[in-house]
Amino acid sequence: MKKETKKQLLIGAALVLELLLLLLYLNGRINKLLDSDMSSEMILGQLLARENAVLTPHWYYSTELRVLNTQIIYAFFFKLMNNWHLVRMAATVCFWGIMLAAFYFLCRQFRCTEYFLLLSILLISPFSQDYFNFVLMGGYYIPHIAIEFAALGLNEMYHESNGRKKWLSLAGSVILAVLAGMGGPRMILELYFPLGLAALVELLNRTNRQRGQQFFYAVVTSAFGALGGYAVNVFYLHQRYQFQKWDDLRIDMSQIERLKDIIGFSFAAFGLENVGTSLLIQLVSSVVSIGWVSLTVLCIAGGFTSKASARYRRLASCTLAAYAAYIVLYCVTNMNLIVRYSLPTNVLTIPLIAVAFQELRGDVERKQKFLGGWVVLVAAWSLFVLLRVGSVDKNAGLRAVSEELVNDGYANGYATFWNANVLTELSDAELEVWCWCDYGDGWQKHGVDVDKMYPWLQLTSHDTERPGGKVFVLFSQEEFEDNPWKQNLQPEDVIYESEEYVVMGYPDYDTMKATLEKDL
Repeated sequence: MKKETKKQLLIGAALVLELLLLLLYLNGRINKLLDSDMSSEMILGQLLARENAVLTPHWYYSTELRVLNTQIIYAFFFKLMNNWHLVRMAATVCFWGIMLAAFYFLCRQFRCTEYFLLLSILLISPFSQDYFNFVLMGGYYIPHIAIEFAALGLNEMYHESNGRKKWLSLAGSVILAVLAGMGGPRMILELYFPLGLAALVELLNRTNRQRGQQFFYAVVTSAFGALGGYAVNVFYLHQRYQFQKWDDLRIDMSQIERLKDIIGFSFAAFGLENVGTSLLIQLVSSVVSIGWVSLTVLCIAGGFTSKASARYRRLASCTLAAYAAYIVLYCVTNMNLIVRYSLPTNVLTIPLIAVAFQELRGDVERKQKFLGGWVVLVAAWSLFVLLRVGSVDKNAGLRAVSEELVNDGYANGYATFWNANVLTELSDAELEVWCWCDYGDGWQKHGVDVDKMYPWLQLTSHDTERPGGKVFVLFSQEEFEDNPWKQNLQPEDVIYESEEYVVMGYPDYDTMKATLEKDL
């Protein structure tokens, strides 16, 4: 067996081991880490499985219509089994497989499969808490990342192929773009706008004007497909499904002041930690995050040198344009800025590293040792991230509430958003929860009507259908002391109380409504 083959087998074994360890970690700790956002995806998936649909008018979506997204996988597994834990674990493995398959496809098109296995270890490493929460555990951004990888790979396939394969790749790019655009404007801003900028740069490159024109044509065609999909979203889908449009997005030049935060959040997405941690942890996280950023900058710069191939330059242009678009978007608009929003852009660094090291001149073994050392460092830091995340059990109180309610024969109740959907998953769907708005400003505006539902990540039927049988009302201790029905909450109606939660119980919905709204 050749030395290189042995090396790839060893790296492949390390990747499989990483996947197994991460799966075992989630299998044992997922119920400690769940939140209502994550559980919302599962409830939607179960609804779609019952309706044999990909989209449903019977669900309040959030700011995006979930078209090409995680709920398709959840719905598939709900067709096969009813155990929510097994559905989540099976779907999570499927998400990882989709992301790795898209990454392999990209590496194939950019001729850097030599580094696929090694850099897949980085792709599956929880190098920051946000990457773990929103990519590896929650899976929220895996569709975005997979679409990015697939779109870049298809564009490269079009550029490098001829005949039927060329036009099939273009058709695939357009179909993917339409589906991405149907979900909302996010992928247009994250992917197709930066792709357009990169194609424009390629078009202006005088060294090979014909190839630049081909690339520009393919990207513009895909971009129009994405815009067409977004038009379907706005003018057709929005009339039939419940989701929020981006109507409040505005140009706001005063947001240029956020530039420091934007850059800092990118470092944080790569693992930087500087709040509530020891000096040693801050130092190690700084080394990891600065290493990520430095590799990104160097690999982008390398794509614009005279020795770089055209494909390397195209990927470097796309990555640079994606970062530039991300910075400009949050500097000149009022769009909410959160660390996790940079994750789909940051992940582009990984295929860029693969292409850069493939083309970097020098001893192959030395390149692999350097990159292998970096992967080991990131993996070691990721292990620390997992240990720290796993040390917190944020659902201990809710699991106790769930067990008590199920044992007492309750099946339906009410709670605010962050205590509602997660209770359904923790009880393996034995509890259905009507969701009031989030505690805080929304809670103050809620009013005394118990039937006023939160039009966000819950069944639309909760607006009109009332729960049958015994009904519970769940409050956190803070909510119990500050809610619209405070004066009508009687000690004799308390069926469970802990340091975190108070649960009221009523024989039926009518009694609950009459009691809470009495004299208000």
